[in-house]
Amino acid sequence: MSIRVTSTYDAGRTVLRIGGRLTSEDIAKLAGKYGAKESPHVIDLSDLQSADSEGVRLLLGFVSRGAKIRDASPYIELLLGRSEASILADHDKMKEQTG
Repeated sequence: MSIRVTSTYDAGRTVLRIGGRLTSEDIAKLAGKYGAKESPHVIDLSDLQSADSEGVRLLLGFVSRGAKIRDASPYIELLLGRSEASILADHDKMKEQTG
């Protein structure tokens, strides 16, 4: 396993923190724990170094079910195909919700 995963609750939201290198070998564990039923509300990617195509697909699946990406590096944001405008909009929404 090349990733570290922790799950916490913050202000009533599930925060999934993923660190390391997310590869296709890690998908089964994450998808099994956070499948279609229980998608995390926030995904903290501050410690994620890289993701292969299957890892990116899994993260985008979480986003399509309403999860918000937090603290991803510019490289990870590029892999996810997110524009600067959507990143700033998500950041502003989270600031409003937390205080």
